[in-house]
Amino acid sequence: MTNKDAVAVIVAAGQGTRMGGEHNKLLLPLGTRTILEFSIEAFLKHPGIRKIFLTVSSQDRHIFEKIVPQEVVLVKGGKRRQDSVHNALLKIIQEQQFPELVLVHDGARPFCSAKLIDRILDAAYEHGAAIPVLPLMDTIRRVTEEKTEVVERDELFAVQTPQGFLLEQLLYASMQITANKWTVTDDASMIENAGGRITTVEGDPQNLKITTPADLERADWILKSTNLS
Repeated sequence: MTNKDAVAVIVAAGQGTRMGGEHNKLLLPLGTRTILEFSIEAFLKHPGIRKIFLTVSSQDRHIFEKIVPQEVVLVKGGKRRQDSVHNALLKIIQEQQFPELVLVHDGARPFCSAKLIDRILDAAYEHGAAIPVLPLMDTIRRVTEEKTEVVERDELFAVQTPQGFLLEQLLYASMQITANKWTVTDDASMIENAGGRITTVEGDPQNLKITTPADLERADWILKSTNLS
């Protein structure tokens, strides 16, 4: 991987209601640390990431300030994921030195590897926008009131983060989404809604997203089996 000037935006402003708790799920313990601390570690250590921007809710900011390193820039999160990313982009362009690339990562994915970051950086630099994907292993069935039918899965993939983009492309897309009041599910969708194209790279099966208590149990198992704690 050649050197590229990149920053990371880690989205951590949600509440994670499906975990059943009253507080941000990223503050839940994973091994001897929190989910969030694992999620930012790979980016802190990666030589290709110059700075980290962490989006947090106002009510949790005082807690995050105590557990994240001082070099991590805290950004006020929005009501939706896309609003949080937009706020982070506005913060990024206040910097004296604009990064070439921006990687956006879900704070609920604690096991992102350096190799996956490398793949995204390389592909985003070459193509402008890149996302990691994994093929679906299970049989997929479409269920309606009238019938159920198997869906051909050869062209279906699960999407992960980090997703990487040239700053100018992501900023333009975010401005378009905001101006038109569109709702999107991820950053790649922003690019596509603004007329851009996405390339894909191989994801990582271990790069799970912690959404439910069962996911947290699986993360604990991964932690113990790989000695990451």
